[in-house]
Amino acid sequence: MAKRLFLRDVVGVFNSNVFSLICGLLLSVLLTRELGPEGFGLFTSLLVIPIIVVSITNMGVRGASIYLIGRKKYPEREIISTILLMLALSSITGIVISYFAFKFYDDPQFTMPLIGMVLVVIPFRLGIIYIEGIFIGKDEIRQATRLYWPINLINLALAALLVWGMNYDVTGAVLATLLANVAVSVYAFSRLFRIYMPSFSINKHVLKDLFLMGILFSASFFIIQLNYRVDIVLLEKLKGLEEVGLYSLGVNIGEQLWQIPLAISVILFSRTANLDNPEEMTATTVSLARISLIIAVLVSVVMVVAAPWIIPVVFGEDFAESVLLLQVVLPGIIIMVIFRVLSGQLAGMGKPQLAIYIFVPALVLNVALNFLLIPLYGGLGAAIATNISYVFGATGYWIIFARHCGTSYGELFRFTRQDFLIFREILRKIRKHETTG
Repeated sequence: MAKRLFLRDVVGVFNSNVFSLICGLLLSVLLTRELGPEGFGLFTSLLVIPIIVVSITNMGVRGASIYLIGRKKYPEREIISTILLMLALSSITGIVISYFAFKFYDDPQFTMPLIGMVLVVIPFRLGIIYIEGIFIGKDEIRQATRLYWPINLINLALAALLVWGMNYDVTGAVLATLLANVAVSVYAFSRLFRIYMPSFSINKHVLKDLFLMGILFSASFFIIQLNYRVDIVLLEKLKGLEEVGLYSLGVNIGEQLWQIPLAISVILFSRTANLDNPEEMTATTVSLARISLIIAVLVSVVMVVAAPWIIPVVFGEDFAESVLLLQVVLPGIIIMVIFRVLSGQLAGMGKPQLAIYIFVPALVLNVALNFLLIPLYGGLGAAIATNISYVFGATGYWIIFARHCGTSYGELFRFTRQDFLIFREILRKIRKHETTG
């Protein structure tokens, strides 16, 4: 695949992510100002459980479908039909597990209407994830990006109406999230049936391969997602919703550093899955990891300097404590940029289980440190635990990547002239996209 096409798709996904980021940022501003730290903490905590549960019950179908469609092992219509069956099964399972998870959580502020709306989000969200995987597997990157950014745009518009305009508070915020996912899901299914016209026959061999490969992707995604969000769950239990609101804002801002590596990872996954010799991508992958790391460091410096002025003004004085939490958690978020890029190639090679080997110990370390540090330092303790866990995970994953892809451990830090040429080309394409689109 030509490098210019690769970079074009990276820029396309990146621009989509940036637009979604802006909408998400405006949504955060709206919700933090209207709901306050405790209300924003309640909203965040409500969504954490289904996010974690969906990471299990999606059965890794998105990743497995990208891999199987890219490898062209079975007819596309048979793969897509089987994916739709698995969507129905995973949706039912996700709703049931989430319901009992809320019961086990037993928070009196989680009322049945709020829980009910969050549960209804699950099948629509899964539908978007699965169909996005089909488009990425077909290397239809533009189709996939059209399912990503509209969610935050619609969510923002509905939240402005329901939370700000009609004073529905947390109920309005959750309802906006539900309706945004419903709208994009309806569009996704209409595009899928118009383009591919899937049948409803089931191929047992496709079902078996999707299931077995999906287990690996699902387990990997679940462990990583739990590593990202377990601190919020523990913080709510050990310190309360206000602390969650302050901490989650700082983390959400910091995680925007992942927009470039996320864009790169999606394209690496798709391209690698469609290559007969996926090891050909290694040099490009490592070069892009180096570039992403440099960009993340530079942007983080701006965040550290600007945060004390911007956060209180934009989000309100009640969130001034989020400044320190953002500054403390940034090193871990920066180092995880390495993993976010490298994981795209190994996933495209059909080796998602490699992430499990390193992130299970990282998760155990994260949980242990959270139990130790949150009672003492609150959100600051959670940020410190996150840093240590992320450094451990990203470093370990680089070692695994280097071994499986035949590159040296020091290659990640051998910056070359080619790296900067690629960086310049990405910037050129971004500017061209902005002036033409």
